[in-house]
Amino acid sequence: MIHVMMAVILFGSVTGKIQGRIVDGKTDEPIAYANVTVLDTELGAATDDAGYFFILNVPPGEYTVEVSFIGYQTKNIANVIVEYDKTVRLEVSLMPSAIELSPVTVTSERPAVSKDMVGTTYLIRKTELPYLPVDYTIELVAFQAAVARTDTALHVRGGRATEVQYMIDNVPIIDPQTGDAAITISKGVVDEVIFLPGGFDAEYGRAMSGIINMITAYPAGDLKMKGYGKTEKIMPEYYDFGYQNVQSSIHLPVTRKFKGFFSFDAMVTDDWDPRLYLISHKQRQDYSIYGKWLYAPSGKIKFGISGAKSRSQFDRYETLWKFRLNHYRSDLMNGDLQAFNINFLPDSRRFFDLTLSRLYTATTYGVRNPGPYDLLDDYTFRDYQTYEYPWIGIMNPFGVYLRKPYSEGDYPRYQDKSSEIYRATLRANMQIHKNHELRTGGEYVYHDIYNLTYFTSDSIDPVLDEYQYNPTEYSIYVQDNLDYEGIYLKLGCRYDYFSNDIVGAEANTAISPRLGVSFLVTDKFLFRANIGRYAQPPLFNQMYDYYNILPLPLYVLSRPDEWPVVGNPNLQLEQTTSYEIGLQGEIRENLSATVNAFYKDVSNLIGTRHVEALPYDYDQYVNIDYANIKGIETILEFVNSIFSGKISYTLSWTQGTSSYAGEYLDPDIPRPTTEYYLDFDQRNRIFIQGLIHLPFESQFYVFGYFGDGFPYVPPGPEGKYEERGVLRLPSQKQIDCVLAKSINIANLTFSLSFEVLNLLDERYLVAPHAPLIEEQQRWDFHDYYTFKHRYYSPAADANHDGLLTPSEAYDAYTAAYHATDDWVNAYSPPRRARIALQVSF
Repeated sequence: MIHVMMAVILFGSVTGKIQGRIVDGKTDEPIAYANVTVLDTELGAATDDAGYFFILNVPPGEYTVEVSFIGYQTKNIANVIVEYDKTVRLEVSLMPSAIELSPVTVTSERPAVSKDMVGTTYLIRKTELPYLPVDYTIELVAFQAAVARTDTALHVRGGRATEVQYMIDNVPIIDPQTGDAAITISKGVVDEVIFLPGGFDAEYGRAMSGIINMITAYPAGDLKMKGYGKTEKIMPEYYDFGYQNVQSSIHLPVTRKFKGFFSFDAMVTDDWDPRLYLISHKQRQDYSIYGKWLYAPSGKIKFGISGAKSRSQFDRYETLWKFRLNHYRSDLMNGDLQAFNINFLPDSRRFFDLTLSRLYTATTYGVRNPGPYDLLDDYTFRDYQTYEYPWIGIMNPFGVYLRKPYSEGDYPRYQDKSSEIYRATLRANMQIHKNHELRTGGEYVYHDIYNLTYFTSDSIDPVLDEYQYNPTEYSIYVQDNLDYEGIYLKLGCRYDYFSNDIVGAEANTAISPRLGVSFLVTDKFLFRANIGRYAQPPLFNQMYDYYNILPLPLYVLSRPDEWPVVGNPNLQLEQTTSYEIGLQGEIRENLSATVNAFYKDVSNLIGTRHVEALPYDYDQYVNIDYANIKGIETILEFVNSIFSGKISYTLSWTQGTSSYAGEYLDPDIPRPTTEYYLDFDQRNRIFIQGLIHLPFESQFYVFGYFGDGFPYVPPGPEGKYEERGVLRLPSQKQIDCVLAKSINIANLTFSLSFEVLNLLDERYLVAPHAPLIEEQQRWDFHDYYTFKHRYYSPAADANHDGLLTPSEAYDAYTAAYHATDDWVNAYSPPRRARIALQVSF
């Protein structure tokens, strides 16, 4: 039995509730003023005149609840399991007793289904986390039915990657300029991941597709330490991408009421986005630090302070720069988060939570200095004023004049931007009636947005775009959770206000009603349905970039293939109306099923439009696109003494007018007149996750993925007009597995695991590929530079006689033509194996 101490999770709204009724075991009459205590905590309640009790703000965990009253035998209910946003309902009868008797203990039976979940909710529990074949929290939801993964982006139920809100302990960590998570932490910091792919409550804003809430470990009552290391250096060279990861953590209980938790994580790899085999200029170095202190002077008030810092730096690979990668782009991303929380529980039926937080993120990219760099050293970048625009040259392995891939010059862009977000959030939960729980709250956010972007040029002065703005936003919400016998109803509404800090531009507002209902068809089957309106403001770079330097300089006209997109401060909110119905229940003992059907209308999506203006035209962000998404998710979960796991199947359709905001920047690509299947539309998808218990207390975990290929646009002019979203890449399949074994020696626990990614060594096409040089361009360049511009390159001189003949030049151009077909980068990676060791006490 596990007894959970009152080391409260930092942000109180990530909790559950215990409620019930106490009656006389002989007469069934309610017992008023009976004492209900959650043992080993300071939580408890007294029953009202009708025998009802409610205990809010119960951290997830396993508890024993004690029920007592004078003249009755005390009863302990063991194995009371509380989960996020769920209610444990207890019906307890006490037997009268004239003398004092020892308490009687009974075991709480978990219901087959919980009627609280009016929308789809996936929980990735602490017991699952160590054996998932990923190390970072952002990727943990990739194995869920609602997620399609393209390259390094996650798409939830057909939404764009930027439509997901990432949170740590209920505090948003999204960079409002890019839509990316500003903080990266390892799974060793996390106790649970809460994934809401649709139908989420009114308290959540700035998201249209999903919420990913990472609940960090809360400090233990005993001193605990853990060290962890993983490497794939055991693999032969062809299969070794240089991945290594180390993690460490410690729980520091100063007193029973004052506890801390701290962790450090580091990762290095030679190829952070692996393909068929190792490719240069894709190195990465990451580290993260996390810590929190919790202080609970009493059961009524608690204080928490936490902080996180993460740094990611990596090089990028691009076929256009394959002959000059040391002059191509590298990225440096820093993020840090501080949060302070006050959690006040005046009585068992009222709960208030105040959170103050600061999130800072800074991103720099450009051409970095060569290094070397140790793990904790940040990249430094060349002075952007020294960048040279790439030009036609012969400094390539073939010694021929090439326009693309580039042979001379530097990556022509440099950017240094930062976002500082101050946030104050107040939440209140109140059990105002036995059937009504009222949730309400508000939030104020202040942003400090800075950006410097530099473009170099080969003919005129460079372009410099520098700005700083201070947009603000606030929101309020109210939600009534109605719990009446077999029916559960969530009725809520949210109001959002977004300013943009530009004179003359109107602020955006949104009213987002949300309704969810569930009821028990039988005691083992639950039907649920929800409908909601969700709104999301545009990214700040889509509002501010280059807006202050209109009209654009001549550079834009001279490089039409690199037109920067001008921001639009009058962008409206993107909006989604989502519908969902679901059926969940137990088919038979140890076998349960879930079926979800969803439909989404997405409007006001941000795209681009070509603007004809004087002196020069430009492209600008506008609300012009829309999407329509529908699908069915089916999940089977099973468990027995030998094998347990789940199988999910998703059938979905994702159509719209653009896959991302900048899809139609090429003036030769017309906008489609009808919807087409978007780049992340995956018609069929199957996930398999299983655990097999082996002899000698070993475990074997298997993860299978099978899915249709994604749509793609054929290379060349034919893909620009008629075939968008028609052709598809081949189907995808991959099986990963983990073999784990733990050994206890004294107070130490050694956990050894062997992880294999892509067990069957399947290598499928993930992107179309073709030579960068079109056939006609190859002949034109050959004729022009061979016969009109006499030149000599030893690389093109095959016989090294000091003369470059037309035949040698042709052969060199032919070799360069084939080399620009970057087929290696178009296939998924081969089999990879890693070994990991964890030591804890």
